[in-house]
Amino acid sequence: MTAPRVSIVTTVYDRLDCLRRCLRSVQHLQWTDFEQIVVSDCPGPAIEAAIDGLVAATGDPRIRHLPRETRANDWGMTPAFTGRRAAIGEFVCFLSDDNAYLPDHFGPLLAAFDADPGLGFVYSSCQYAGQRILASPTPMGARIDLGQPLFRRAVLPPDLPFHEFAWDWRLIHLLMTRRVRWQHHDAPSFIFRLDAYPSIREALA
Repeated sequence: MTAPRVSIVTTVYDRLDCLRRCLRSVQHLQWTDFEQIVVSDCPGPAIEAAIDGLVAATGDPRIRHLPRETRANDWGMTPAFTGRRAAIGEFVCFLSDDNAYLPDHFGPLLAAFDADPGLGFVYSSCQYAGQRILASPTPMGARIDLGQPLFRRAVLPPDLPFHEFAWDWRLIHLLMTRRVRWQHHDAPSFIFRLDAYPSIREALA
C-alpha cells in the first residue's frame, strides 16, 4: 500500500457535532491523497463508540479512529502527537474537531513544497472565529494557529520537550529556532471555529 502524501491529525474528546462537520470539510477537499487520523482523548465507551460510528459513516477508508486508553487532558497536545507518531504521510497537519479546511486548502501548500524541497512547513492564512483574518507573513505568537501549517513530517519531533497551554506556538517557534525554513501562502483557506461561519458551514454540509 502506497503511503498518502498528507496525514491530517484530528483531535477530539466528546464534541460529536463538531467532529461530524470537521469530517465533512475533509470530504470536500480537492486534494485526495491523504489519510485522516481521528484521535480521541479517552472519552468513555459511549462517546468512543459514537466516534467510531461517525468515522464508519463516511465510508472512507482513508479515515480512521485512534482512541487513547488514558485521558491526557492537556490542551490536545498528547492526542495530537499520538496522531503524529501514527502518521505515515510525507506531510502532516493538525485539524482540531471544531475547525475546517476549505476545499482548495492543500493544492497551493503542496505546490510550494514541490517548488522548494528545502521548506519545512508552509502555512495558509486563517479565517479566525468570525473576527479577523490571520495573515502574518512571519509566524508569531497569537498570529498563527496550529491548523494553518502543513509540516514536512521529517521536521516534526516525535514528542515535545515542554508541556504547556501554548504548546502549539512553542512547536512552531521550536522549528524556527532550529532554522527550519517556512513559507506563507496568503489565502484564508483554514477556518478556526467553523461554527462562527454559518455560510461556510452550510456549504460544507
